[in-house]
Order: sequence, then structure tokens, then C-alpha cells
Amino acid sequence: MARPAEFDRKDVLEKAMNVFWRTGYSASSVTDLVNATKLKPGSLYGAFQSKRGLFLEVIDTYSSRSLERISNIMTEAESPIEGIHTFFIRFSNELENDSIGKGCLMVNTMLELATEDDEIRGKVGHYLDQIERHFCTALLKAQEAGELDKQQSAEDLATYLMTNIWGLRVLSSKRPEHHKYEAVVKTILSALHSPHH
Repeated sequence: MARPAEFDRKDVLEKAMNVFWRTGYSASSVTDLVNATKLKPGSLYGAFQSKRGLFLEVIDTYSSRSLERISNIMTEAESPIEGIHTFFIRFSNELENDSIGKGCLMVNTMLELATEDDEIRGKVGHYLDQIERHFCTALLKAQEAGELDKQQSAEDLATYLMTNIWGLRVLSSKRPEHHKYEAVVKTILSALHSPHH
């Protein structure tokens, strides 16, 4: 039976995501993407218009998946601070177990393309802002629950946490030992402890 012209868009995006993630946007050739997705160049261009079009859709896919995961971590946690704690433990574990040094696709993209492409920077910036808002919401809830000193600015602390996501990503490129990650995460989270804790 002849294969239908339709293809699994999710599957193609997944395979393309791995290429971009591993080698970066600029270094990923259309040939790499064709080989990974098993789509003919014509089909790839027909579905996504260009390499950039495919990449923009990959960013959307990665963003929605990541934000859903963060939302689930925060919802399932016993307390807002516990949710942030769990997020950082998982994030550092992923970086540590990332044997090919892929890191975070969004941070990588921002570092690679932020000065070159306004639309991509806008998309990635929007995604990073949403993570920061998740943190800010959790910190405000922590203040209401008495888990966090109300004297501290939730907005500033959320920005501090985001800055540390970048810091951990850069640290991971040096392939540090586990205890280094543990020490850094512990220090990051120490800023979130109420004086009476």
C-alpha cells in the first residue's frame, strides 16, 4: 500500500528538535533535518516553509511542554517553596545526566540567536518570562502561607531564580561532579528561606 502524503507532525517536530538541540540552529543543515525526520526536502518545505519555520514550531512545542511540566511540578508540590525546590533539583539532575551537553534548548537558542533574530528572541523571551511568572506566583503564595518573608520582593527573587537557571546551564558545560550541583542548588534555595525557618 502506498504511504499517504500525511505525516505525523509531532514526530517530525520531535526529531527536528533533537537535531537543533544537539547542534544549534545555525549548524543544523537542511540535510541533517531531512535525514533525521525522513521527510523529503519538498515535504519539509511544504509543511514548514523553511528551516526557520520549522525551528519556530519546534520552539512552540518545546515551550508548551516545558511550561506544562513546570506547572505540574508546582501543582503537585506540598508547598510553593517545595515546588521551586523540586524544579531546581530536577533541572540540575537533567543537566548532570545530559551526556552530550545539550543543556536547555531555550537558553542555548537565546545565547546563539538573541542578537540575530527578533522573532526568535521574542518567542524565547516570552517563554522565559512565563517561567519567571510561575516562580513569582509560587513565591507570592509562599509569602501568604508564611513560608517566605514578606519583606523580600517576589519579583526580584523570581528574577534571581531565572538568573540561576542560566548559571547552572553554563556550569553544566564544564561537566562538574554531582556535589557541585548539589551545593549550588542548596545555595540558590537558601535565599528562599524565611528567617524563622
